[in-house]
Amino acid sequence: MTKAGVAFTIAGVLGYFVASQTQIGWLYLFDAVIWGVLLLSAFVPWYSLRSLSVDRQVLLPRIGSGNLSLDGPLEDDTVEVRLRVTSHGRFSRYFVSLLEECPFDRPEERRKAFFLTRLPPRGTTAFSYTADCYQRGYYASADVILSSSAPLGLFRKRRNFSLPLRLTVYPRYFLMDSLPFAVESWAEQGPAVRSGAASEFYGSRQYHSGDPLRHIHWRNTARIGQFMIKEFEQAGQGSVSVIFAASRVFGDGRETTLEYSLRVAASLAGLCAASGRGIDIITGAEPLHNAGWSEAMHYLARLETGTGKTLPELLPAVEPGKTVVAVVPVADPDSIPALESLARRVGGLFVVLLEGFSPEEDADAFTSRLQGRNIAVVRGSLHSLEDAIRKLSESLASAANTSMVVP
Repeated sequence: MTKAGVAFTIAGVLGYFVASQTQIGWLYLFDAVIWGVLLLSAFVPWYSLRSLSVDRQVLLPRIGSGNLSLDGPLEDDTVEVRLRVTSHGRFSRYFVSLLEECPFDRPEERRKAFFLTRLPPRGTTAFSYTADCYQRGYYASADVILSSSAPLGLFRKRRNFSLPLRLTVYPRYFLMDSLPFAVESWAEQGPAVRSGAASEFYGSRQYHSGDPLRHIHWRNTARIGQFMIKEFEQAGQGSVSVIFAASRVFGDGRETTLEYSLRVAASLAGLCAASGRGIDIITGAEPLHNAGWSEAMHYLARLETGTGKTLPELLPAVEPGKTVVAVVPVADPDSIPALESLARRVGGLFVVLLEGFSPEEDADAFTSRLQGRNIAVVRGSLHSLEDAIRKLSESLASAANTSMVVP
């Protein structure tokens, strides 16, 4: 009941009291009209929402090509969301409001409201809107609320529909140039092993866009009802390792050290995929080894903030002799001993130093402690990640001078 409904109810009670005290006939008639309007206003909203259903469809843009194709949008991509309201009743419905909270859109634009003046009997009304994919993540469902307060706004009826979304928004990545040093290092480690490239089959998983069709597990596909891909025992590790801690995060919103770390890792995964090799992603509760493009991007999209191990706790998962890219915030100087230890174990260590995420930072002191320790440092500041990844590409390409600090 709305405030106007409460006022009408009070007026009906008072009208009946006055009519019973005065025994004036027209007051009884006036009071009966009030209660009739109240009953009608309570019935119409309920009837308007009865026999209505809602469904949603997300239309994705063409995403990637070749080895870098994905089954979902990237951050900042725009998608079209189509909604359909279907009336299964015999009569028309009028004045129905629809409210949706689009969970992946920009925070200030997530509330979507529509007003449907008429829904035809046994018909469908369709409409759409566009939304920006603000931040990476997996969005399982989103609620749609239908409401009506016709005809006079005295009562409001609501129906909630929890509609599946199943949308994965992947972290933004940047294309990196060919890296002679990395290619030479990969060649020494042998060919990468991806799904179906090794000799021993051990299981299957859900098919992702970009997986080779020749490795579809047809028996499991028929049994489960969706495409499944064969997985094989891994004979080795990925060509490059990227390591960062998700347990401690600096920054706000999507401008955080973790989100920047994910974009660096996604860019390196794209580089590895372009050369037909896998990548090791050392972070979270369970590190990912020798992952292909699709598997790596799914892992990065669903990584939860503030979980997993610290950088020192992640070191045992790094294979000795590897080419390693570590993404570290300046606001975490406690990671310096771990980086020094890591530099002694791997074939080449490249540190992407993220600065500008905390007022208590000293990037110069951080980099000076790493100089002369077989570590190449790339300094990347807030809102300048693409430039930092370009510097990382240049640093990898000129890895002969591994103690160089890129300003």
